[in-house]
Amino acid sequence: MLQVFKIMPGALQKQLLIRLGLGALFAVILIALFTTTCDPFLWLPCAGAAVFFALSAFLLLRRVVLGEYIVVDGKCAEVRTTALKRRVKFIVLQTDAGSLKVTLHGQRRKIAIGASIRLYIAKNSLIYEQNSSQALYSYIALEIM
Repeated sequence: MLQVFKIMPGALQKQLLIRLGLGALFAVILIALFTTTCDPFLWLPCAGAAVFFALSAFLLLRRVVLGEYIVVDGKCAEVRTTALKRRVKFIVLQTDAGSLKVTLHGQRRKIAIGASIRLYIAKNSLIYEQNSSQALYSYIALEIM
């Protein structure tokens, strides 16, 4: 498994480490709560979160081993932000196949127009047609080159 981890792209390695780290953190909290309180209302959510993140990491590793992801490279053509907080809402990538509108997850730092971006997308991700461009709402990882 270490060889598989070494050949993974950097952005996917980061995602795997985040998921494994969160799973381990919730497992440690689970053990601490179980040994101190034995109250299922306290430790059961931690057990669920630990299982969820461990399963998520396993499924990501399986997807990488089987090659069930697509890499999309492009240049950032447009950045849209929210009105109040100026947080990046979505970006428009200009790829070889056309333009792709990508809704970003979480807090992203500023993405400059013209930046090279690499997206890792699951093969079964849905891409929608929207105003003569493609729209993508889910991705595995995003890497700013």
